Amino acid sequence: MKSGTSSFGLAASLALITVLGPSAIDMYLSSLPEIATGLNTSFANVQLTLTVFLLSMGLGQLFFGPITDALGRKKPLLIGLIVFTGTSLWAAISTSIEILLFVRFIQGLSASLILVVALSTVRDLTEGAKAAQLFALLMTIEGLAPVLAPAVGGVIDSLWGWRAVFVALAIMGIIAILNSQINLSESLPNEKRFKLNLKNILVTYKHIISTKTFILPALSLSIAFFFLFAYIAGATLIYQNNFGLSSQQFGFVFGFTGIAVLIGALICSALVSRMGVTTLAFYGVILMALGASLALIAYSFGLGLIAIVASLFISMLGLGIAESTLMALAMASQKTALGSTAALLGAFQLVISSFATPLSGFMAEKGTTHWLSLLCIICLGLICLTLIVISKAPKNVPATLTH
Repeated sequence: MKSGTSSFGLAASLALITVLGPSAIDMYLSSLPEIATGLNTSFANVQLTLTVFLLSMGLGQLFFGPITDALGRKKPLLIGLIVFTGTSLWAAISTSIEILLFVRFIQGLSASLILVVALSTVRDLTEGAKAAQLFALLMTIEGLAPVLAPAVGGVIDSLWGWRAVFVALAIMGIIAILNSQINLSESLPNEKRFKLNLKNILVTYKHIISTKTFILPALSLSIAFFFLFAYIAGATLIYQNNFGLSSQQFGFVFGFTGIAVLIGALICSALVSRMGVTTLAFYGVILMALGASLALIAYSFGLGLIAIVASLFISMLGLGIAESTLMALAMASQKTALGSTAALLGAFQLVISSFATPLSGFMAEKGTTHWLSLLCIICLGLICLTLIVISKAPKNVPATLTH
């Protein structure tokens, strides 16, 4: 990860590894009913494979962040990629729900290690508005995962079954291993590394959490991700059961709204230097709330699925803007121990978001109105918290994000 690497080249290489986690979440969504049948278990039990993955991916970052700060970035990255590839193949041959749950737990841990390295690398090499641009560019490329993964997963499932979806994830892992070995070098020099011991880890985490410029945008970002997973969990049931979409149709509709996240990240990258990070963060959460409200209104007036999807497209557009800026704000709060900072940020996001899956599923079972109302309530809370973030942000953040 040499400093001379172009921003796009670096982002492309990092996106190739960070795309694995989102793909492991999105690619098999349309296969959940088939997995339940194939493993002779309930749909609720199969949904736990998503919850377990999110929890381990979140909590694992608390463990792996300090390790990457002590040992560097590249070696842990390669280990994480190898484990991800191996567990993908193991999942493909699972014979029971118990085995699949265990494998998904380990797979989530490997995804957490991969994500920590990617986020830490951005801050190893950039800061301020440049970091925000690179985060946005990274999310732009990574945003292809929720756009393509559900559709690709649906096609793979229809042709070869759900086990082939996990084989496809393993192939992606192999490609990422080869790319990382060839194109990514170490970004954390020895003199910037921390000695690995429990006391240092706890002191570092305490320092980061006690920093308001970290904890506030981290919580705001976590609520934004809570919204995303509330959408994912509810859409799986609402679109297929209430509106009669097939698994393949669901994949393409889900991918369409994913395009909005991609566009939002592009908008953020283009405007952040001129408009400022906090301003864009505010506009992003407002768009999220606007889209959710329009979706609820559209359903209440019987305007159909097209109107609902179009409205949620606006929400996903806002999410693409909000997540890039809020992540940049949280990461910019620290100049050292960036692996630990990324670990805490990721843990907040995914652990909090994991509770969105059962909550959204419960609301979706009650009906479309309940599900869309939940999305609106989440956005209302997100706006309030983001306003606090903006009020507490340093004066120079809107322009440059530098300290």
